Amino acid sequence: MPEPPCEAARAAARRAARRAGVRVRPLESLADAVGCEQLFRDVWQTGASQVPVPADVVRALIDAGSYVVGAFRAGLMLGACVAVWGPPGSARLHSHIAGVRAGARGGDVGLALKLDQRAYAMDHAVTEVTWTFDPLISRNAHFNLRKLGGVADTYLVDHYGRLVDGLNGDDPSDRLLVRWHLDDERTRRACDDGVATPVDGPRVPVPPDIEDLRRRDPVAAGNWRRSVREALAGPLAAGGLIVDFDRAESAYRLALS
Repeated sequence: MPEPPCEAARAAARRAARRAGVRVRPLESLADAVGCEQLFRDVWQTGASQVPVPADVVRALIDAGSYVVGAFRAGLMLGACVAVWGPPGSARLHSHIAGVRAGARGGDVGLALKLDQRAYAMDHAVTEVTWTFDPLISRNAHFNLRKLGGVADTYLVDHYGRLVDGLNGDDPSDRLLVRWHLDDERTRRACDDGVATPVDGPRVPVPPDIEDLRRRDPVAAGNWRRSVREALAGPLAAGGLIVDFDRAESAYRLALS
């Protein structure tokens, strides 16, 4: 007999944490909140005056019962994730920010965090988690769409305004809105079974490493922003979906309405 969806999701989260060699747990104390602030500062390369999420806000979100967790190894916080509840009765969680220390990337720490978030959400009868990401960052596109099985249906132009950090530069903060349908077949195959399912469709390429390009050639990076915005915003506004990302080609796959 197959496992109930919530139990399968929790088992997948435990497996991911074991592979990553981390313990994922809720953040609770002031020390946890301060550690979370510092981790996000390190990941986004900001100074003390441009903190992505200050410790007092982290503490308030903990107090409010939001999803605020860290991934720890030998007492060191390697990653953290913060999500907030949607409107009452919406059965939706919005994941505001998640980050993993540079030295721990590529080791499934981010996957352990997201699968814990999925299990938590399903335990609370949530059917969908949403979040945004920069459409030019190919590794995040691959992770969100191929590895987790999410889809993107909305292109948001300069959604957060100018972000003063070491990752975004002077680029407009365009974002894609991801919808993670927690118990549909593609998500289950990706998360519970570990089977990434490619999806075919029209392709929209992005640079393999936009962060390096921003450092080397900001003009070229800006040109990529405009071309990808033009290629994606119209089809999504007309009802299309981004259903996959092919890392070998560094290209999105679209399903057009």
